[in-house]
Amino acid sequence: MDNAYSNGFDYDAYRTNLHDESPYALYVETEPRRSVKVLHKRTMILIAILALLLSVTWYAMRHVPLFDLKRVEFSVSGGFSAVPEQAAVLAQQVMGQSIMSGMPSRLEKSLRAIPVVQEVKVHRRFFSSLEVRLVIIQPQLFLATVSADDAVEAIHLVDSQALREISMRDYSMYGNKVFVIEVSPAYAEHLKRYGLDDGVRQAIGLATEMGMDEGDRYRIIGRIRYEESLGKGFGNLVMDLPAYQSRLFIREPVSESRLHDAVRLIKLERETDAARNIALIGQLRYDLYAQSLVRRR
Repeated sequence: MDNAYSNGFDYDAYRTNLHDESPYALYVETEPRRSVKVLHKRTMILIAILALLLSVTWYAMRHVPLFDLKRVEFSVSGGFSAVPEQAAVLAQQVMGQSIMSGMPSRLEKSLRAIPVVQEVKVHRRFFSSLEVRLVIIQPQLFLATVSADDAVEAIHLVDSQALREISMRDYSMYGNKVFVIEVSPAYAEHLKRYGLDDGVRQAIGLATEMGMDEGDRYRIIGRIRYEESLGKGFGNLVMDLPAYQSRLFIREPVSESRLHDAVRLIKLERETDAARNIALIGQLRYDLYAQSLVRRR
């Protein structure tokens, strides 16, 4: 080292210059590499080609007879176990259409619009079948339009504030599990146009409450008819009690407990008369008010 200094070599300057140099190399590209741009472009072209092929294939499958609908399999749960009449008609109408088209979605939408259907799911089953799962509504009651000569003109499902007409076949599938309130044709038209009024809502509440007897057996009441009083609040709710050979006219709004008490009194009176061997001719009539129960001949 002494020789280096003696020969004029400056070690201090060398060390200083060594510290000033960067320990790594930095390369800055002013534009993307050509190979990366080419790869990206090729990838986008490939994706576009695949998308086009899939679209063409999907469209072509709609016209392949192999995928034409030949069978619809229903599974039904809820209110009854039969296929609703309108659902069967809709299934028949789509026969022969491709399951690869938008038909399954359209069918599901149409099935959901059926009044007695609560939920619906439609699934494709390759190659030519659809699986349809229906959940049927369990209504508390129906409104029947009944003419003056006791002819049933229509059956309506009470849906929120509206009436939705159902077929007689669908109604019959419920058997005697659902109460029916009878109304006149004119009043039915009024309800369809303006919605449920307070009077019929009160009648529905009372009828629903009276659906079961003390042993949860259907039913005490054989027939219910609501005689409307348009614009005058509560009308007349008429209940036939076939077990007691009586008819109960509810003349004004009453509580559910009041109605239950009235039916129990009618039952007790009938049993008492039978025990006394009193001959009762024809059907007895009772008028129920908020504060009284009146027996009439």
